[in-house]
Amino acid sequence: MLLQKRRNIWCSPEGETGRGGRPVLTNMEEGPQGSGGGREGSFSSLYLSMEDNHSSRAASTSTTASTSTYATDDPTDIPYKHANTSIASEAASSSPQSLNEGSSSPSFMSSSWEMNYHEAAIFLEEGENNDKFNSHPRDRSALPAYLVTHNHWFYSLDLFAALLLLSLAIIEQPAVFHGVPVGVHASIELFGLFLVGISIVMHLRWLGPRTYLTHRRSAVKLVTWIVMLVDAVVVISRNKTHFRVTRALRPIFMVDNRYLGGVRRFLRQILQSVPPIMEIMVILFFILLIFATLGFYLFSPNQKDPYFSTFGQGFVSLYVLLTTANYPDVMMPAYAQSKWSAAFFIAFLSVSLYFIMNLMLAVVFVVFSDIEKEKFRKLLVHKRRACQYAFRLLVTSSCPTLISFKHFRGLLSFFRPGTGDKDALLIFKALNRSETGMLSLNEFYSIYDMCGYKWRTKEPPLPWFNSLPGPIRGCCYLIRRLVTWKWFDYFIYCVIILNAVVLITHTIMLSAANISISHDLHITWDQITVVSIYAVEALLKIIGLGPWKYFHSGWNVWDFIITVLAIVGIVAEEFSDSFFYIVILRPLRLLRLFRVRKRYHAVFQTLVILLPRISSAIIIIIITYYFFAVVGMEVFSQYDMKNCCVNTTVEQFYKDDNTTLYPDYYYLNNFDNIFMAGVTLFELTVVNNWFIIMEGYVAVTSDWSRLYFMTFYLVMMVVMSVVVAFILEAFTFRMEYNHTVMEDADRDDNTIRVRVTLKKNDLEVIHSTIFDPRALQQLTSIFENKESVAFEGVGQRTKIVLQRRMYRDEIPVWISQADRDYEDSPDLPGSSQSPIMNGNEPIPTSTPASHNSRRDTPPSYVGSLNPNGSLEGSSSILNT
Repeated sequence: MLLQKRRNIWCSPEGETGRGGRPVLTNMEEGPQGSGGGREGSFSSLYLSMEDNHSSRAASTSTTASTSTYATDDPTDIPYKHANTSIASEAASSSPQSLNEGSSSPSFMSSSWEMNYHEAAIFLEEGENNDKFNSHPRDRSALPAYLVTHNHWFYSLDLFAALLLLSLAIIEQPAVFHGVPVGVHASIELFGLFLVGISIVMHLRWLGPRTYLTHRRSAVKLVTWIVMLVDAVVVISRNKTHFRVTRALRPIFMVDNRYLGGVRRFLRQILQSVPPIMEIMVILFFILLIFATLGFYLFSPNQKDPYFSTFGQGFVSLYVLLTTANYPDVMMPAYAQSKWSAAFFIAFLSVSLYFIMNLMLAVVFVVFSDIEKEKFRKLLVHKRRACQYAFRLLVTSSCPTLISFKHFRGLLSFFRPGTGDKDALLIFKALNRSETGMLSLNEFYSIYDMCGYKWRTKEPPLPWFNSLPGPIRGCCYLIRRLVTWKWFDYFIYCVIILNAVVLITHTIMLSAANISISHDLHITWDQITVVSIYAVEALLKIIGLGPWKYFHSGWNVWDFIITVLAIVGIVAEEFSDSFFYIVILRPLRLLRLFRVRKRYHAVFQTLVILLPRISSAIIIIIITYYFFAVVGMEVFSQYDMKNCCVNTTVEQFYKDDNTTLYPDYYYLNNFDNIFMAGVTLFELTVVNNWFIIMEGYVAVTSDWSRLYFMTFYLVMMVVMSVVVAFILEAFTFRMEYNHTVMEDADRDDNTIRVRVTLKKNDLEVIHSTIFDPRALQQLTSIFENKESVAFEGVGQRTKIVLQRRMYRDEIPVWISQADRDYEDSPDLPGSSQSPIMNGNEPIPTSTPASHNSRRDTPPSYVGSLNPNGSLEGSSSILNT
């Protein structure tokens, strides 16, 4: 019996191991269940005395839970180390004698353990969010501000304030919606700055002025807030706006928001890529200077060549030529005079465009790949460090090397407040590979992975139609066999291909007939047939697989959306021709062809994994646009570009009169409001004919205006180079991963699975820790007449999971180096807290286990995956 086996394990008060060198299981006393409510659930007890704290909790519990959740009469159940924010820490710093006198009180132990659970959860969240530990709350007085600033309501309020400030560009001059008084939008701005000020004050209260100001991002945010506050006060006092280029700094408040951590990381990677890019830029500009000088001497004598009339004009012309926007226009005057002049331009483009620019992309790609690997290493080490800090707060003084389920459950009540008792037990079992009933530090390292799984019984659940009457149930079984038959999918693929051929043929015929599309889009029999087949397919799959399983697949959701849109389009065409535009959605059905080959699935799975990062890149681009749009509006919005640029090389592009047969409408590329400025900047990003926009504003302002447009091109070139490098690195990593782990190359499963066996006698060991009768009853009812039940945890295969498998040979080296670096710094950086119980012991670390081949079991902190996606470990615990 597992229970008898576990009872033979003991742990001495000095923390020694029991018979056979195995860890110890301490007895767990009974007590009522607490209301683990996460960070939000501890405000009421922050400043209560020990007696008041205990009495207030006891008064709020039910009759079946009359004492505190974590209260215990076991004298050995004393925390190995008290949290910074616990009452014991303050008592120890003021009077160690008073601490020893009150340490045996159940209320004192209850409060101590609760704060230990709370602070251990904070450590784990700091590791998960990659927050530096020097921002950890130092004492009890800093905890309320920390809890407020790390609350989702506070995150949302902070994000609302940032978006409110950004949206003011719509009503501020030059405005999209005119007529809003200056006092109104200035008052809204002050309100938004007031909300941002609350965030700054709370961070100052939590971190302290010294730590806050030494944090560069926080210091920049504070300086920006002060400047914008003074600017807004001046506007509202004068009731008149002025040159306000400082509005371009508003995105700083949004980037600092907790929800945009991915944006900050991506921005940090861009900044880290700047030094090597600048080195290539120096070479590029050196080549520009050489060719500009040479072009001046070669082509300036030609009076018909306006591109090299001066050295400055020649430099600008070659700068634009680098983007190929004015080629071959810039070459033709010199080429008309001498055909040998083409060699100059061919040499320039070959060296600068096809060599230097591609070299810059290659350098960015290499640097970005190294940054990605280093970022993964730092995050892995940081999470490990967080686990070490949390582990020290969860062990007892009598057994400082192991965590019992009782204290692990207390941790989850704060770290993952929504975790039920059954899931908590399954997570504990999955972590406890040694099957001792207590977690070691090596096992505790995998907590981040295990807490991300959704647990279900390994036995396949009964179909949803199992309880229906016999004939209906039989029909549903037949439908299920049909939709899971491989030839059913082949038939659908044939329909998709046939639909594609018919649709493309019909489109070509319609185009050749030169008929107005809006009056010739009629419903045909082939459309009705194909859409009917799609609709029947979706209906059969929903019936056969069940709604939950059907919509759990991303491909099925896409098919369902396309089918619904197709039905809506056909119905809309029947009612009115004005709905003809819905038919444009027909080509979206062709995307179903990607289901034919599984290779395409890997591409889309990679896109799904990269979607958060791609979103971060898009936000970075939008923020860059916002910055330059505000600057452009302040500088250029007062100029009317219609019929401008008289007697210049770009005059014809800005004409708006009857003399132009085909107007170019370049006067619409302006900075009259935030949206039109965004469109103009996008045209500059595409770079085709972007010099026409630049020269137009140079004609109405001065030559210094080129600095704005040329700077924007450089910035966007850096940003887009990093985005391209990011996409290349992601797909290259996936191909390299598939090459390294061949068994995983053709899998169509984007999930990983962990299998755990739960036994009846497990409940006998942990029943004293589960105090909710309903939870205990649910756990007991799972077994019925069985001695054990197999469960499966399902999680997403993120890029971090792939990286952990990819770098499995290097991870032990990283971990060993990190442990050596931390040997001399066991406590928090700059912490003034004195050790409470056992002196200044170092943080417990573990020695990585070595493995000689990829088939060997890796160290437990690695959490590596088998080729089939399951976690490697002991077969007695994880039935892989």
